[in-house]
Amino acid sequence: MTIEIKDINKSFKTHEKKITALSNINLSVNTGDFVCILGPSGCGKTTLLRLVGGLEKADSGEIFVDDQLITGPSRERGFIFQQYSLFPWLNVLDNVLFGLEINGHPKEENISRARQYLKAVGLEDAENLYPNELSGGMKQRVAIVRSLVNKSKTLLMDEPFSALDMQNRHKLQDELIRVWKKTNNTILFVTHDVDEAIFLADHIILMGKNPGHIKEFYNNQLPRPRKRESEEFINIQEKIIAILDNID
Repeated sequence: MTIEIKDINKSFKTHEKKITALSNINLSVNTGDFVCILGPSGCGKTTLLRLVGGLEKADSGEIFVDDQLITGPSRERGFIFQQYSLFPWLNVLDNVLFGLEINGHPKEENISRARQYLKAVGLEDAENLYPNELSGGMKQRVAIVRSLVNKSKTLLMDEPFSALDMQNRHKLQDELIRVWKKTNNTILFVTHDVDEAIFLADHIILMGKNPGHIKEFYNNQLPRPRKRESEEFINIQEKIIAILDNID
Protein backbone atom coordinates (compact mmCIF):
# COMPACT_ATOMS: atom_id res chain seq x y z
CA MET A 1 0.00 0.00 0.00
CA THR A 2 1.27 3.48 -0.80
CA ILE A 3 1.04 6.13 1.92
CA GLU A 4 1.01 9.87 1.24
CA ILE A 5 1.30 12.21 4.23
CA LYS A 6 0.64 15.80 3.20
CA ASP A 7 1.20 18.93 5.32
CA ILE A 8 0.22 17.27 8.61
CA ASN A 9 0.03 19.37 11.77
CA LYS A 10 -1.10 18.02 15.13
CA SER A 11 -1.37 19.62 18.56
CA PHE A 12 -2.67 18.65 21.99
CA LYS A 13 -4.19 20.85 24.66
CA THR A 14 -3.16 20.53 28.29
CA HIS A 15 -4.48 22.41 31.30
CA GLU A 16 -1.66 24.95 30.91
CA LYS A 17 -1.05 25.35 27.19
CA LYS A 18 -1.33 24.04 23.67
CA ILE A 19 1.51 21.72 22.61
CA THR A 20 2.38 21.28 18.94
CA ALA A 21 3.28 17.62 18.52
CA LEU A 22 3.87 17.61 14.76
CA SER A 23 4.57 20.44 12.35
CA ASN A 24 4.41 20.33 8.54
CA ILE A 25 4.97 16.60 8.07
CA ASN A 26 5.28 15.41 4.47
CA LEU A 27 6.18 11.84 3.64
CA SER A 28 5.70 9.32 0.82
CA VAL A 29 5.94 5.57 1.38
CA ASN A 30 5.78 3.11 -1.52
CA THR A 31 4.18 -0.32 -1.46
CA GLY A 32 6.52 -2.86 0.14
CA ASP A 33 8.79 -0.25 1.72
CA PHE A 34 10.24 -0.88 5.18
CA VAL A 35 10.48 2.55 6.83
CA CYS A 36 11.76 3.31 10.32
CA ILE A 37 10.80 6.52 12.08
CA LEU A 38 13.72 7.36 14.34
CA GLY A 39 14.15 10.15 16.84
CA PRO A 40 14.30 11.19 20.51
CA SER A 41 11.42 10.84 22.97
CA GLY A 42 8.84 13.55 22.48
CA CYS A 43 9.39 14.10 18.75
CA GLY A 44 5.95 12.80 17.77
CA LYS A 45 6.89 9.38 16.36
CA THR A 46 3.97 7.55 17.94
CA THR A 47 1.56 10.40 17.19
CA LEU A 48 2.49 10.19 13.50
CA LEU A 49 1.96 6.43 13.51
CA ARG A 50 -1.45 6.82 15.18
CA LEU A 51 -2.47 9.36 12.55
CA VAL A 52 -1.59 6.90 9.77
CA GLY A 53 -3.52 4.23 11.67
CA GLY A 54 -6.58 6.45 11.84
CA LEU A 55 -6.47 6.43 15.66
CA GLU A 56 -5.94 10.20 15.83
CA LYS A 57 -7.11 13.11 13.69
CA ALA A 58 -4.78 15.83 12.46
CA ASP A 59 -5.44 19.54 13.03
CA SER A 60 -4.68 20.10 9.36
CA GLY A 61 -3.31 18.18 6.40
CA GLU A 62 -4.30 14.84 4.89
CA ILE A 63 -3.09 11.24 4.79
CA PHE A 64 -3.91 8.97 1.86
CA VAL A 65 -3.49 5.21 1.54
CA ASP A 66 -3.67 4.00 -2.06
CA ASP A 67 -5.19 7.39 -2.93
CA GLN A 68 -7.96 6.95 -0.34
CA LEU A 69 -8.23 9.58 2.41
CA ILE A 70 -7.80 8.10 5.90
CA THR A 71 -10.85 8.89 8.01
CA GLY A 72 -10.48 6.20 10.68
CA PRO A 73 -9.00 2.77 11.48
CA SER A 74 -8.97 -0.03 8.92
CA ARG A 75 -8.14 -3.73 9.14
CA GLU A 76 -5.82 -3.13 6.16
CA ARG A 77 -3.56 -1.18 8.54
CA GLY A 78 -2.52 -3.45 11.40
CA PHE A 79 -1.28 -1.66 14.54
CA ILE A 80 1.25 -3.54 16.68
CA PHE A 81 1.98 -1.88 20.00
CA GLN A 82 4.83 -2.27 22.47
CA GLN A 83 2.35 -4.08 24.70
CA TYR A 84 1.27 -7.36 23.21
CA SER A 85 -2.52 -6.75 23.29
CA LEU A 86 -3.41 -10.43 23.41
CA PHE A 87 -6.58 -11.71 25.05
CA PRO A 88 -5.44 -13.70 28.11
CA TRP A 89 -8.52 -15.98 28.04
CA LEU A 90 -7.86 -17.11 24.45
CA ASN A 91 -5.15 -19.50 23.30
CA VAL A 92 -2.71 -18.60 20.52
CA LEU A 93 -4.87 -19.91 17.68
CA ASP A 94 -8.01 -18.19 18.94
CA ASN A 95 -6.12 -14.93 19.49
CA VAL A 96 -5.03 -15.06 15.86
CA LEU A 97 -8.53 -15.96 14.68
CA PHE A 98 -10.20 -13.20 16.69
CA GLY A 99 -12.17 -10.98 14.34
CA LEU A 100 -11.79 -13.25 11.33
CA GLU A 101 -15.36 -14.51 11.52
CA ILE A 102 -16.55 -11.24 10.03
CA ASN A 103 -14.67 -11.82 6.76
CA GLY A 104 -17.35 -14.24 5.53
CA HIS A 105 -14.90 -17.08 4.85
CA PRO A 106 -15.54 -20.62 6.15
CA LYS A 107 -14.12 -21.29 9.61
CA GLU A 108 -11.93 -24.09 8.27
CA GLU A 109 -10.38 -21.70 5.75
CA ASN A 110 -9.63 -19.15 8.49
CA ILE A 111 -8.03 -21.81 10.69
CA SER A 112 -5.91 -23.07 7.79
CA ARG A 113 -4.72 -19.54 7.04
CA ALA A 114 -3.92 -18.88 10.72
CA ARG A 115 -1.91 -22.11 11.00
CA GLN A 116 -0.01 -21.25 7.82
CA TYR A 117 1.20 -17.98 9.34
CA LEU A 118 1.89 -19.51 12.76
CA LYS A 119 4.15 -22.01 11.02
CA ALA A 120 5.87 -19.21 9.15
CA VAL A 121 6.96 -17.64 12.47
CA GLY A 122 7.79 -20.91 14.22
CA LEU A 123 4.69 -21.11 16.41
CA GLU A 124 3.00 -24.15 14.87
CA ASP A 125 3.44 -26.11 18.12
CA ALA A 126 2.14 -23.29 20.33
CA GLU A 127 -1.41 -22.86 19.03
CA ASN A 128 -3.00 -24.30 22.19
CA LEU A 129 -0.91 -22.26 24.62
CA TYR A 130 -2.27 -19.22 26.46
CA PRO A 131 -0.52 -15.81 26.66
CA ASN A 132 0.72 -16.44 30.22
CA GLU A 133 2.58 -19.49 28.88
CA LEU A 134 4.41 -17.53 26.17
CA SER A 135 7.68 -15.62 26.22
CA GLY A 136 7.68 -11.94 25.28
CA GLY A 137 9.04 -12.76 21.84
CA MET A 138 6.37 -15.39 21.23
CA LYS A 139 3.61 -12.95 22.24
CA GLN A 140 4.89 -10.39 19.78
CA ARG A 141 5.02 -12.96 17.00
CA VAL A 142 1.37 -13.80 17.71
CA ALA A 143 0.51 -10.09 17.45
CA ILE A 144 2.29 -9.87 14.09
CA VAL A 145 0.54 -13.00 12.80
CA ARG A 146 -2.86 -11.63 13.87
CA SER A 147 -2.30 -8.55 11.69
CA LEU A 148 -1.12 -10.65 8.74
CA VAL A 149 -4.04 -13.09 8.98
CA ASN A 150 -6.44 -10.14 8.97
CA LYS A 151 -4.81 -9.22 5.64
CA SER A 152 -3.29 -6.00 6.89
CA LYS A 153 -1.36 -4.73 3.89
CA THR A 154 0.41 -2.18 6.09
CA LEU A 155 1.94 -2.91 9.50
CA LEU A 156 2.27 0.04 11.87
CA MET A 157 4.69 -0.98 14.61
CA ASP A 158 5.29 1.16 17.70
CA GLU A 159 8.58 0.08 19.33
CA PRO A 160 7.31 -3.52 19.41
CA PHE A 161 10.58 -5.09 20.57
CA SER A 162 11.77 -2.50 23.08
CA ALA A 163 10.72 -4.50 26.15
CA LEU A 164 12.66 -7.60 25.05
CA ASP A 165 16.22 -8.55 25.95
CA MET A 166 18.81 -8.10 23.22
CA GLN A 167 18.91 -11.75 22.15
CA ASN A 168 15.15 -12.04 21.68
CA ARG A 169 14.97 -8.59 20.11
CA HIS A 170 17.48 -9.65 17.47
CA LYS A 171 15.57 -12.89 16.85
CA LEU A 172 12.32 -11.02 16.33
CA GLN A 173 14.01 -8.53 14.01
CA ASP A 174 15.26 -11.44 11.89
CA GLU A 175 11.78 -12.98 11.92
CA LEU A 176 10.11 -9.72 10.92
CA ILE A 177 12.46 -9.31 7.95
CA ARG A 178 11.72 -12.88 6.86
CA VAL A 179 7.94 -12.37 7.03
CA TRP A 180 8.18 -8.97 5.31
CA LYS A 181 10.12 -10.48 2.40
CA LYS A 182 7.44 -13.15 1.96
CA THR A 183 4.41 -10.85 2.21
CA ASN A 184 5.70 -7.60 0.67
CA ASN A 185 3.79 -5.68 3.36
CA THR A 186 4.44 -1.98 3.77
CA ILE A 187 5.92 -1.40 7.23
CA LEU A 188 6.15 1.81 9.27
CA PHE A 189 8.23 1.02 12.34
CA VAL A 190 8.80 3.48 15.20
CA THR A 191 12.02 3.14 17.19
CA HIS A 192 14.53 5.20 19.16
CA ASP A 193 17.23 2.55 18.59
CA VAL A 194 19.70 3.47 15.82
CA ASP A 195 20.98 -0.12 15.53
CA GLU A 196 17.43 -1.43 15.06
CA ALA A 197 16.60 1.15 12.40
CA ILE A 198 19.72 0.35 10.36
CA PHE A 199 19.20 -3.40 10.62
CA LEU A 200 15.54 -3.31 9.61
CA ALA A 201 14.81 -0.40 7.32
CA ASP A 202 15.70 0.65 3.82
CA HIS A 203 14.41 4.16 4.52
CA ILE A 204 14.98 5.96 7.82
CA ILE A 205 13.06 9.10 8.78
CA LEU A 206 15.05 11.19 11.28
CA MET A 207 12.85 13.40 13.42
CA GLY A 208 13.48 16.35 15.72
CA LYS A 209 11.24 17.76 18.42
CA ASN A 210 9.76 21.01 19.81
CA PRO A 211 7.72 20.68 17.66
CA GLY A 212 8.04 17.26 16.02
CA HIS A 213 9.36 17.61 12.48
CA ILE A 214 11.20 15.59 9.86
CA LYS A 215 14.82 16.64 9.91
CA GLU A 216 16.28 14.31 7.30
CA PHE A 217 15.57 11.27 5.13
CA TYR A 218 18.25 8.58 5.04
CA ASN A 219 18.20 5.86 2.37
CA ASN A 220 19.88 2.77 3.79
CA GLN A 221 21.46 0.87 0.90
CA LEU A 222 23.33 -1.63 3.06
CA PRO A 223 22.88 -5.08 1.42
CA ARG A 224 20.93 -7.80 3.21
CA PRO A 225 21.52 -9.86 5.26
CA ARG A 226 22.98 -7.09 7.41
CA LYS A 227 25.77 -7.73 9.88
CA ARG A 228 25.86 -5.40 12.87
CA GLU A 229 29.59 -5.93 13.32
CA SER A 230 30.48 -5.00 9.73
CA GLU A 231 32.44 -1.84 8.97
CA GLU A 232 29.67 -0.58 6.67
CA PHE A 233 27.03 -1.01 9.39
CA ILE A 234 29.15 0.82 11.96
CA ASN A 235 29.87 3.65 9.51
CA ILE A 236 26.12 4.18 8.91
CA GLN A 237 25.52 4.04 12.65
CA GLU A 238 28.09 6.78 13.27
CA LYS A 239 26.64 8.91 10.47
CA ILE A 240 23.07 8.69 11.82
CA ILE A 241 24.15 9.34 15.41
CA ALA A 242 25.97 12.44 14.21
CA ILE A 243 22.79 13.66 12.47
CA LEU A 244 20.69 12.98 15.59
CA ASP A 245 23.20 14.81 17.79
CA ASN A 246 22.73 17.92 15.63
CA ILE A 247 18.94 17.80 15.40
CA ASP A 248 17.27 20.83 16.92
